Amino acid sequence: LSAISDYFKGLGWRVYVIREAATVMLSGGINFAFMNGEQIFELQRSIVNLMMCLEDSYEAICAKGAPNENCLLICDRGIMDASVYCDTATWQRVMESVGLDSVSACDARYTGVVHLVTAADGAEEHYNLDSNAEGVRNETAEQARELDQKTGGAWASHPSLSVIDNSTDFNTKIKRGLAATCGFVGEQAPNFALRRRKYLVSSANLRSAGLHVKTSDCDYTYLISSDNKQHRLRRRVADGTFLYTHIRRFVNEDGSTLDLKSNIDRTRYLSMLSYQDPERMLIRVVRETFVYKNRQFCLNHVLGMAPQIPSSATRRSPRGIGNVMLLTMYCEDDIDVDLPPPAVLVIEKEVTGLVEYSLYSFSKAEEGVTSAPNSPLKRARAPPASSNEAIAAAPLEL
Repeated sequence: LSAISDYFKGLGWRVYVIREAATVMLSGGINFAFMNGEQIFELQRSIVNLMMCLEDSYEAICAKGAPNENCLLICDRGIMDASVYCDTATWQRVMESVGLDSVSACDARYTGVVHLVTAADGAEEHYNLDSNAEGVRNETAEQARELDQKTGGAWASHPSLSVIDNSTDFNTKIKRGLAATCGFVGEQAPNFALRRRKYLVSSANLRSAGLHVKTSDCDYTYLISSDNKQHRLRRRVADGTFLYTHIRRFVNEDGSTLDLKSNIDRTRYLSMLSYQDPERMLIRVVRETFVYKNRQFCLNHVLGMAPQIPSSATRRSPRGIGNVMLLTMYCEDDIDVDLPPPAVLVIEKEVTGLVEYSLYSFSKAEEGVTSAPNSPLKRARAPPASSNEAIAAAPLEL
């Protein structure tokens, strides 16, 4: 945390580090081994309430700062971490008691999530409890691996999750975490960057392969721009909960891009829809996220939609005109990616950097046609309804 904090302070950001709430509670003498189910519920509810109180308090302090001051809140732990330490039924009670659900607690609350994989998974010789000054952690390496995998799964649906494994030395691991954080907020990382890799997929068999998959629906609407930046809106639906995001894309001097994402409310989203670019189609993406060998992957089913300008009240239901499957993930420039095997995904080719496989290219509409003539969307077929991996293009209500 100190490396991220120091770097952003050097850039002129106001930085606040929110310490781990669980440590405050557990260091008072609590021992899970001697607690019954109701006590565990009360403990987890207290931990989540304390997290929310700290996070909301720091956010309120930031909001009262100078109008143009950049402010970064770094949370040692997030709400979904607590879900790992109780059963599903207890966690559901906790969420209901604090007025949240897993989607709002995971996907909507945090701009980005950096998951540093425990040293017990891939760097066992360096696993120890030396940093556990308060004495609240006593897991063996095997227990640490199990908890770490559950923690990664708890955050798997977050649209900006970066899993940092132990494939590099510790200093480089920290740099990777810093680079991911910079990407979340639109800052350039110091002499280190994560590259977004993209692959064209012809068939997928995720669930049958035993992977834990989180599914969400996303609508992308491109807006008219007057500042030479690409602006788009994303409406994301997961487990019946809606999340609205304004995404601005910046191009760096070296040609690389950074996306700055800001969550907005429904009212703001509906207002901004009036600036939809009339020359671009609404694009729908059904996204399946999963973790394979400590790295997050997203399988994106890209569906083209009919061009439309929404009214202030309703939008026509999106009409799918094709399907392209693209696998995306982030990694360092100089490593070989360990991709899922053909039994899970059949990859045709890598399409990283190919403009024709970007959502922006897919959205281009010409007079009298429903997709750009060179777009892969025009040649693709939607998956058959009988397919286990088929995605139904059902209407999404605002």
